[in-house]
Amino acid sequence: MVGIFTQTQKHMSDAADLTRIAGRAHDWLVHAALPFWADQARDREGGFCEELHADGQPNWQAVRRLRVQARQIYSYAMAYRMGWCADRSVADHTLDFMLAKGFMPDERPGFIALLNPDGSVKDDRRDLYDHAFYLMALARHSQICTGHTTLALADSLIAFLDDELAAENGGWTEGLPRDDPRNALRRQNPHMHLFEAFLTLYDASGNAKYLRRAHEIYELFQAYFFDEETATITEFFHQNWRPARGAKGQSVEPGHMAEWVWLLGQYEQRTGNSTRKPAERLYQKLLSYDGPFLFDEMDKTGRVLRRTSRLWVQTEMVKAHLAQAEFGHRKAPAIAAYWLERILDDYLRPEGCWTDVMGENGLPLHGPVPTSTFYHIVCMITEAVRVSHSLDKPKKRA
Repeated sequence: MVGIFTQTQKHMSDAADLTRIAGRAHDWLVHAALPFWADQARDREGGFCEELHADGQPNWQAVRRLRVQARQIYSYAMAYRMGWCADRSVADHTLDFMLAKGFMPDERPGFIALLNPDGSVKDDRRDLYDHAFYLMALARHSQICTGHTTLALADSLIAFLDDELAAENGGWTEGLPRDDPRNALRRQNPHMHLFEAFLTLYDASGNAKYLRRAHEIYELFQAYFFDEETATITEFFHQNWRPARGAKGQSVEPGHMAEWVWLLGQYEQRTGNSTRKPAERLYQKLLSYDGPFLFDEMDKTGRVLRRTSRLWVQTEMVKAHLAQAEFGHRKAPAIAAYWLERILDDYLRPEGCWTDVMGENGLPLHGPVPTSTFYHIVCMITEAVRVSHSLDKPKKRA
């Protein structure tokens, strides 16, 4: 099979174009997206809507996932720290909203999962995946408000996860209550984002204890998540970390593979521990996949199971190219530039919104615009700007 990225190689931008295209993305984010979402998609209490209707109007009747608020705190705190928005009030007010509506210190510690449209609690489940994003939000907010107690709250959440959800064979179970049917299988995905959260907490604090926690998850990646035989990521497991039986055990999400390529690079930069072998194998496997965009789900043989292409999957693939570019992959900067421009032209809208899903023919499927995707877009653009500037710097002679 000729892969998607090999097919389009003749159309790729020159590596020097990465800075120009990253500049386009930066301008869209700063002048369109950040103001649009802050002005049009928040309520009076500072909480963001769960989604926009296809016409760009907020859907205030939708149930809200509390973790979406955490992703918005993370995004706006990062933007403020980068100097891309004028004040930090969006991050501050949304943090206040998230704490007021979702944090339950006096009942069962931790954050709840879902809010009703009126802001009342719909589901008080304590979900492991969600808590990765609460930790990430607290870490990023601590970088823009050093006098706040967000890092102390983050440590209390980690203690809660260790006390209530830790598993004897490594990692954590899926959530509380433990007899919830949604806990029947374990997933790599929450652990992947906890890996990201611990790296973010390390960046915010400089405390090596968070790197040690990240290393514990890297060991799970090596032992269970990374499938050496197929160069894929296994998504679902039984409680003993054996891959799930049937279709669940064969499911492969290319977007998560791409996230791991980027995260492995981030971990290596901070620890000096080489992750090149699994990162390169995952990257090469991704390059072999065929389609107009990267598809949402495949199996371990490469057969496509979902022929849609979510925007977040494409943003994570751009980050994978950028990560490989930082480690000297010769073609990665040009590939990153090409696909970043494709996202700008095909997915992102001038007013600051986006098309969230493409069909198998590469044409847009019109539907709701989930707020949760904003975090992926902000992270992609932040990385594109950072890496393009880094690659533009003249190399020192030995």
